[in-house]
Amino acid sequence: MKFLIITAMCFCVKTVLTLDCYWNTGCKYKYFSSKTPYEIVRGDIRDSIVKQEECETISVWSMLRHGKRNPSQRYAEDMQFILKNYKDYIVSSYEIGNSLLCAQDVENIKNWKINTSMLDEPNELSNEGYQEVLDIGRRIKETFPELLTNLRENEYKFTPGFGTRFEESANAFIEGLNDNKLIITKEYGDYTFVAPYSTCGKYQVDIRNNPNIYHEVDVYEMTEEYLNMRERVAKNLGFNFIPSNGNITAMYDLCRYSWNGLLHKPSPWCAVFTTEDLKILEYVGDLRHYYRNGYGAIKFSNVLGKLPMADLIRNFELAKRGNGRKIVSYFTHATMMDMLVVVLNLYKDPTPLMGSYRNVHRRYRSSFLSTFGSNLIAVLNRCRKAHNYDYSVSLYWNEKPLTEICNKGTCSWQEFEDIFTPFLNATDDICEFKWTQIN
Repeated sequence: MKFLIITAMCFCVKTVLTLDCYWNTGCKYKYFSSKTPYEIVRGDIRDSIVKQEECETISVWSMLRHGKRNPSQRYAEDMQFILKNYKDYIVSSYEIGNSLLCAQDVENIKNWKINTSMLDEPNELSNEGYQEVLDIGRRIKETFPELLTNLRENEYKFTPGFGTRFEESANAFIEGLNDNKLIITKEYGDYTFVAPYSTCGKYQVDIRNNPNIYHEVDVYEMTEEYLNMRERVAKNLGFNFIPSNGNITAMYDLCRYSWNGLLHKPSPWCAVFTTEDLKILEYVGDLRHYYRNGYGAIKFSNVLGKLPMADLIRNFELAKRGNGRKIVSYFTHATMMDMLVVVLNLYKDPTPLMGSYRNVHRRYRSSFLSTFGSNLIAVLNRCRKAHNYDYSVSLYWNEKPLTEICNKGTCSWQEFEDIFTPFLNATDDICEFKWTQIN
């Protein structure tokens, strides 16, 4: 009996000592603001589609963020700095006994090999990102096989924003539809629906290129909570200095950009952070999106976001009359997805997000709203009622019913008109002049 008790005690002690190791943690934190892999948060349109008796789908409209991309040049350079100057230091700190990381976590960082294209091809769509969007197209095709088979040229429209990652995302989507005869439509400078902010002069000056919009981020990065996170990272890594905000971000980027969502393969670089650290860094992303594209920039987001919503109702009105397209899809930035959240009044908190306080129960979460591959899908259904037809519209965010609108995401035509008709009056007059430095 004494032997059994001792054995049990030893087992428990061992479990406690390895509890904080990242490599064997069963439930890893995987929400990385707008860099969250789509696979982590998506639903499945094949399962979530609202089925109504005596109804058929006659049109599908969607707005999709491009799939997972590589970091921009600036952030890629910061990540390269970490790999050159910190990686070996992390290993040596462990070897001399200064680090609090687990042996396997350090070994995984030491043996980790970077996909060179991730840093050498800034902003380009990754292989994972291509597959993300291809899979969305495939699931949509499987949901509406009759509607989306043998499409004629006037029955579809696939429009990417400016840049190869958008065009490649559109091509991936088409490949998922399994119809290689389909082609994308380039707007050549007219981004009214897919990315109106990209040519909006006033938005670019007042918001996009104005560092003051990140004031709340600056405030948060001076809070005790954030500063403690930096100290905790330094202590865990065995550093005799506190990493700068930029270096913290670079290690965070190594964690989230090299996390493979499709393979459900975490990045060893995430071992640098505790779960609480990752939640703190996620909030930094929320603040940035909130004040650049979201409710904190409502003067612009509530106007520019209406333009694609006007396109949605126009397309469905035409489809009702038998003149619409069977499918319309736009491929855009996280910026557009953030603006759609504002226009549709989704996930709005009672009080604004602030740098002085992180509300852990906030509704606004960029990890669920503007991830790689995030999307709004609208489905127009025609239902036979006695001697005429009735119509309804079902809305989905990331392939899940958008339950905040109408009856768990499904609107009668009248409800849909009441919400979307005002968008038809939207203009881009707020822009004042055209911005030409599109990137």
